[in-house]
This record gives sequence, C-alpha cells and structure tokens, in this order.
Amino acid sequence: MSNTIAGLLGGVIGALISALAMFLGPLAHQRQIARQERARADREATQVQLQRVARARTAIRVWHDFLRRALTDLEAGRALDAERFLAQADAMRDEARAASDDLLGGGLWIGSQQFGAFVQVTEVLRNHHAGHADADGRALLVEDDLGGRVALGWKDDLYNSRAGLNEELLTYVEHLRDTPVEVIDTGTPVRPRRS
Repeated sequence: MSNTIAGLLGGVIGALISALAMFLGPLAHQRQIARQERARADREATQVQLQRVARARTAIRVWHDFLRRALTDLEAGRALDAERFLAQADAMRDEARAASDDLLGGGLWIGSQQFGAFVQVTEVLRNHHAGHADADGRALLVEDDLGGRVALGWKDDLYNSRAGLNEELLTYVEHLRDTPVEVIDTGTPVRPRRS
C-alpha cells in the first residue's frame, strides 16, 4: 500500500508542478514582455524630451544671435527698423517660451525670468525708440535713442544668460541619458570642464 500512496503522491506532486509551470511560465513571459515594453516607452519618452531640449536650445540661440546682431548694428551706427525688429524679437521670444513650456512634459521648466538679459535687452529696445524715421516714415531704432546704453556689457549679459541656460539644459540631458555629455572644446569656454 505504501508504494501505491507514494506513487499517487508522486503523481499529484508531478501534476501540481506541471500546472504551476504552465501557469508561471506564461506569467514570467508576460512580465518580461511588460518590462521590455516599459523600457521601450522610457527610451521613446527620453528621445522626445531630448528633442524638446534641442528645440529650446535652438530657440534660445536664435534669439540670442538676433539680439547680438541688433546690438552690433546699433553700436556700428546702423539704424534698425523698429517695427520689424520688435516683431521678430517678439516671435523669437514666443518660440523660446513655447519651447521651454514643452519641456514641462518631461519634468523640466524654464521660467520666463530665466531668460534674463534676453527679455531685458528686448524691452529696453522696445521702450526707447523715439522720433527717428526712415524716408518711408517707418520708426527706426538708433543708438542715440538709448542714451548710450548700448554697450559690450549687454552682449556679455546676453552671452552669460545663454551660457547659464545651456549649462542647465546640458546637465538635464546628462540626467536624462544617465551619462555625461561630451563638449567639443573649441577654445571658447561654454561650460566648465569636469574633473
């Protein structure tokens, strides 16, 4: 009788192990598929956020370069069409703000006040054009309207604002990628080297 019980017990245990394997095998496979799907979704979300960072950096660079060119023109005695300048500056500001707002989708936000010198230079130029006009009657921005305020200091402020924003964005990219960003050194300091 003990052989019968042992055989029966062995059969029941074997059946339980088979049933457990049939249940756990697909469950483990489903978990593996779910992990792979989460990893793929995370990679895609990271890629989307990296594209948002690139858009923000591009918008900041375009606005910065535009303002530097305007300051250079004013310093060189070249007048600017006030209406055109302000329309372009407003469009660039709006693009930079929209790009920074898009970053919020990935957990990063650049507040408007972080644009610092960009907004300051734009607003000073907006508020200090007086009675100068071209032959067609379009308002002009000229350095005299600013009371000598156009200076290398403004260009430095613009550069420093852009460099600060770039540093923060590159740090964020390192966080997203979980790896350092290598910066090509052209001799112009963009961000401090890491030891």
